Amino acid sequence: MTTTFDTRVDGPGGTADGHPRVATTAADDFSADHLLQLLKGDVYAVRVPGLIDADALDGLRRVFVGRDDHGPLATDPQFRRIGHAFSETGPGREAEYFDEAAGHRRSLRSLAAPYPYPSDSVRLLLDETWPFGATLLESESRKFFAGVVRYQQAGVDLEPHTDNVQRNLPDGGLGIRRQLSVNVYLDVPDVGGELEIWDSFPTEDDYRELSGGRAWGVDRSIVGEPAVTVKPTVGEAIFIDPRRVHAVAPSADRPRVTIGLFIGVRADEQPLAVWS
Repeated sequence: MTTTFDTRVDGPGGTADGHPRVATTAADDFSADHLLQLLKGDVYAVRVPGLIDADALDGLRRVFVGRDDHGPLATDPQFRRIGHAFSETGPGREAEYFDEAAGHRRSLRSLAAPYPYPSDSVRLLLDETWPFGATLLESESRKFFAGVVRYQQAGVDLEPHTDNVQRNLPDGGLGIRRQLSVNVYLDVPDVGGELEIWDSFPTEDDYRELSGGRAWGVDRSIVGEPAVTVKPTVGEAIFIDPRRVHAVAPSADRPRVTIGLFIGVRADEQPLAVWS
């Protein structure tokens, strides 16, 4: 068993007070209990270093790092991505999202070949470790896309924010009761790009109040210093509960390249559901 609980805090914010804040585990030892620890709030993050093996990581980095054909995020053009997250979908455009979802899955798998696309690797890991498996989220028999490639350009601040099914999915949340998120890291800047997590779970009303009139996120001056700051490494996956306020520090030297997806927890004895 190679699971460890890291009480260190990498970088500014928080103190090493003995509280187990970040769990680190090998992919072979990853279990449903790691997800349950996040859901219960016992840990701030679960790190799975080396989720992508060295050969696959080299191949994926050759394909995805340094690309310039990524498009702007619909809600904020300073953020760049390949693939379309459902949260970008405006009213009345859901059909367009689902029409494009299968194409995004095929094209990204083709780019990654002969290596598995990382979001598929995450879904397989979840399927093998969660008692009732894991599948792509569906709405009216239409499957979601999972695995947006995000390029956080140098100097761009992914400010403090939360993610919540009330904002991220159609009305009713498709039976999703709780939401986790995971990012797989293909490139990390030498300076900056740290994952920052606060010890705060604002309600939707509180979050809207914190956001004020902003279209997205919360001003850093309002939330203070993060409780935990984690410097990711290439090839690892980091799972969090995105209801906690979290952010990504600006990159100083090059884009931060990740592949991300959400994980939905439904009623008892149902599979997990993943989407972007």
